[in-house]
Amino acid sequence: MMSISLAGLDDAPGRSWSGGAREAIAWAGTLGVRGIRLDATATGVRARELDRSARRDLAALLRRTGLELGGLDLWIPPAHFADPAFVDRAVSATLGTIELAGELAGLAGGASRRSLAVALPSGIDVDAATTIASAAGVAGVDVADHAWPIPDNDHAGIGVGLDPATVLLAGEDPEAAVCALGDRLAVARLSDANAQGRCTPGDGSGRLDVTAYAVALEIGGADAEVVVDLRGLPRQDRAARAMIGAWARALPDVS
Repeated sequence: MMSISLAGLDDAPGRSWSGGAREAIAWAGTLGVRGIRLDATATGVRARELDRSARRDLAALLRRTGLELGGLDLWIPPAHFADPAFVDRAVSATLGTIELAGELAGLAGGASRRSLAVALPSGIDVDAATTIASAAGVAGVDVADHAWPIPDNDHAGIGVGLDPATVLLAGEDPEAAVCALGDRLAVARLSDANAQGRCTPGDGSGRLDVTAYAVALEIGGADAEVVVDLRGLPRQDRAARAMIGAWARALPDVS
């Protein structure tokens, strides 16, 4: 399933998604993708802000819009998980979002996924990582750690998320990473990078071979969700539609 992530959308007034979560979801529904990943740091989506009624309303909105829940993105600065001044708050937010991800997927129904994307530091406290993995297991939520390089001290119960832009900026090959990860890969983002930073995949300015990446994911056999990632991109509505089109052209059967 291909999903569009709402994380990193430009919040300037006048955008198609301006106004809050409802407007962003309505915009996502015009893109022609099956799934959506919600920004768990956005107002109106944070776990602590949503009571049971608000969660039912949010799930109902997804159903009315014709979208499956791909999961949630929680981009807490990785350093917060290793800093004694912030770690308790970061873990608490992660646990709350795990619970939210599981509940929303159940309420939304269909092919919705219980999934949470995070980026954890290599120096994360072992107890914190164990607590996160344990909560994910209880809730039936797949936690995908997008840290790169992948930490040597992998934690049982925490999967892997791949962001090609991050891999490329580190001077490495996303297709090779897909092959190496195999069925450990839970979330595969669609992103790209050039010498200036993040750019739109398929526009000719970046280093990602979209077709090779799509083929690697197909051959790899992992049931990874493909996520359109708009973080850091200009003209995000245009970028989203271009990325979805590029993916469809690269390998029609996987979109």
